[in-house]
Amino acid sequence: MAKKSNQSSVLFTSFLYIIVGLLLVIFRSETLNWAMTITGAIFAICGVLELTKKNFTSGGVSLVIGIVILVLGWTLAGIVLLVLGILIAIKGVVDLLPLLKKKKPDIKALIAPVVTIVVGILLAFGNGLDILIIITGILLIVDGAIGLFAHFTK
Repeated sequence: MAKKSNQSSVLFTSFLYIIVGLLLVIFRSETLNWAMTITGAIFAICGVLELTKKNFTSGGVSLVIGIVILVLGWTLAGIVLLVLGILIAIKGVVDLLPLLKKKKPDIKALIAPVVTIVVGILLAFGNGLDILIIITGILLIVDGAIGLFAHFTK
């Protein structure tokens, strides 16, 4: 019985990965809008419910977090992406400089720092978020497909 339940769980998880992956690939950053809106609403609702139970501290904190997410969600996310992107690009430059000082730098060794710089710049100033979301969606779809394939080939 436990084995059948585990197989159902794997099947459900695989389908869920594929559905979430497709949503990420099709709607990209719009899915983050939905996630932030849902998360903010959940925090706000939980905060109100806690306040009605006279749990003023946890209710107040939850309500404030919910409102902040709903009102400032993308503004804060944009700032975080800018800072994160700049830090990632700096890390790429720091990794690249010692390689460039060598008389004969290994081309393969140069790839990772250059990609790191590009990803950082895209995150900070471009559409890197959409690219990362699409990659995440593709990986989820592949993972789900592998799970389904493994489930049906047993």
